Amino acid sequence: MAQPEILEVLLADAGSTDGSLEQIEEWSHRDHRLRLVSRRDTGPADALNQASARARGSLIGWLNADDLYPPGCLQRAVAALANHPDWLMVYGEGEEFDDASGFLRPYPTVLPCAGLEGQRNHCGICQPAVLWRRSMGVLLGPFNTNLNTAFDYDYWLRAFTAFPHRIGYLPHLQGRTRLHSSSITSLQRGLVAVETTRLQATYFGSASGRNLHNYGLELQAGHAQLPADQTLFQQMDKVIAQASTALSPHAEAWLRQTWCPQADAQLKEQQAAQLQLQKCHSVRILQIAHPQLCLKAPSPPAGPHRRLLAGIDQHGPYSLLLQQDDVLHQRYPRLKGSSPSPPQPSSHSPWSDRPFGVNLIGHAFHVFGVGEDIRMAARALAAADVPFTVIDVPAFNGSATNDRSLEDLIHPGPSGPYAFNLICLQPISHAQWLLQNGLTPQQGHYTIAAWPWETDRWPQAWEPLLEHCDELWPASSYIHRVLQPMAAQHAIPIHTMPMAVDITATNVKISEQQRRTLRHQFHLPLSATLFVYSFDFNSTTIRKNPHAVIEAFQLAFPDQQQQKVALVIKVLSPSPASHDWQWLQARLLEDPRIKLIAENLGREDLLNLYACCDAFVSLHRSEGFGRSLAEALQLGLAVIATDHGGNTDFCQGPLAHPVPWRSVPIPPQAYPPADERHRWAEPDIASAAKSMKTIAAMDGAREADVAEATVAYKQQFSPHSVGERYRRRLEAIWQQP
Repeated sequence: MAQPEILEVLLADAGSTDGSLEQIEEWSHRDHRLRLVSRRDTGPADALNQASARARGSLIGWLNADDLYPPGCLQRAVAALANHPDWLMVYGEGEEFDDASGFLRPYPTVLPCAGLEGQRNHCGICQPAVLWRRSMGVLLGPFNTNLNTAFDYDYWLRAFTAFPHRIGYLPHLQGRTRLHSSSITSLQRGLVAVETTRLQATYFGSASGRNLHNYGLELQAGHAQLPADQTLFQQMDKVIAQASTALSPHAEAWLRQTWCPQADAQLKEQQAAQLQLQKCHSVRILQIAHPQLCLKAPSPPAGPHRRLLAGIDQHGPYSLLLQQDDVLHQRYPRLKGSSPSPPQPSSHSPWSDRPFGVNLIGHAFHVFGVGEDIRMAARALAAADVPFTVIDVPAFNGSATNDRSLEDLIHPGPSGPYAFNLICLQPISHAQWLLQNGLTPQQGHYTIAAWPWETDRWPQAWEPLLEHCDELWPASSYIHRVLQPMAAQHAIPIHTMPMAVDITATNVKISEQQRRTLRHQFHLPLSATLFVYSFDFNSTTIRKNPHAVIEAFQLAFPDQQQQKVALVIKVLSPSPASHDWQWLQARLLEDPRIKLIAENLGREDLLNLYACCDAFVSLHRSEGFGRSLAEALQLGLAVIATDHGGNTDFCQGPLAHPVPWRSVPIPPQAYPPADERHRWAEPDIASAAKSMKTIAAMDGAREADVAEATVAYKQQFSPHSVGERYRRRLEAIWQQP
């Protein structure tokens, strides 16, 4: 009601008995925009039809009970329809939330450019995020009262069928829908799945059954309520039968085989379960490398053990670790690709018999964060005169491999000559390396793991990796706190070892002429205050949270004619089909002050880009370390960053502008292997915007102590300082009896 675009609010109520009707009538006397139009209806679709028929405005939207319009959303939608008279409907991004738990999750929105086909697999429009012209309602007709839950999905499909080129999109949060157990959608998940499946068959000729499959997963995870008198198999048999006329024979057979297995399939699952393969250590490592093989992974309950068995068959011929596991061979002697006597690890002398030095193990050539970890570790060891070699572990995430600075130091083979192994890999990559190479590269070595991680607890599924470590070197006190309980449980030494962040290739101080030259090189405004944020779409966008950076910038500087500020977004281009990429492209079209650099810059060019800006902004939900922030501080930039994660170790002093946050649960499947028990930060966008305005008000002036601060930061992150810390700890281990 606070949004001035509201001309009238028509409430359709089927007879609430909790005092709502009396409250509405009282409000309507104070504000004549409020009208109660229905006390009796046959369902939500009928209620909407009654309200729409009485609407007097030219634009219509609707909110279900408990849903919300974000401030400013109606102003944006009204302006968009006014600027595009050919559009009949406009929608934007949505968000699901639960105030009780702090849960937030972006709605899986599909942009209009995908057309009708983009809506084939699920409803790609968050219902409260929509506003349409009254004329479209006249042309499409009323909502389908034969549908109890999916009438909105049907309406959007009708709109895309009739007017595929007259539907617009706003790259803004336009609607918020509340999640709780008593909502209609939550209580009727089975009916939603059946009606959605039938609609897909109506509009596309057939349905894949994916919605019914997802309903089964929701039942399994407890996100949907199982009827009191039904087992899981019985309920799935019921909904599959209700939707059978909409399913192709292949889809129905797949669903029944998956969720309603015959007796022989159940017997095979029982036989696979009796093998207890998940208790074999090598299999637990396999499950870390391939999380879909975990028994608790989202999957039909009819066959998790058979799925694990198939995974062992698939990876066994190529995995030395599986082939070397005697217990696995005893329980499953038919392991494909293994000999009757699986190869045994050769004996090795103690690690102390090897020469003092480090075997660095990681992604030596890949241009992304963990690849930079091993390159910085190499610089630190070299600065401290610690002998080392490099064992390259290829990554398969599509990242560039053009940093060849360690090429001359590569050791041939997975087992290095020195006493110490330093693992600079993510835990999943560490598990993959073990699977491929077996135990030999770690035997006869003192193995130190420097794993990154970004949530408030260590995933329980990763615990088996601790058996392959003699010591842990977390890069921040944040990761240290996360690892400490398991390190203590396994009696593993743990020492916080911040990483080197070397920017010697770039001048810390650059002249005003150099700044102008660099800005001209990157096609950036020469005299504006520049805020910059850099992230990789190969990382998890929900954690990096670039949306919040743009929101904060536009909140701080709402006047798009204000040319004294600009926001630079540096990314590596993802797949064109990426929703986040499409959202970013659409948002850029709205604001010419947001400059996009979507290319793979060399390290020196990237640091030069930072150096010619005034402030680095990171409204991350968590960081294990925060390398880009450390680089920006050494370059003398102001740093606006969420006051959460590993960056809190060093985002201090005159250049740091910490952003307050609140703790929220991580949405399921948003950041595997984290689950809803894991939490991270939701930064305060208004506070970040305030810091942006403060920095812009300085008009490019530098604090008097910037030079002193950058010297301190540079010393803290220098390869020499970090390398000496490495050396002291390695020598202490070396001297142990």
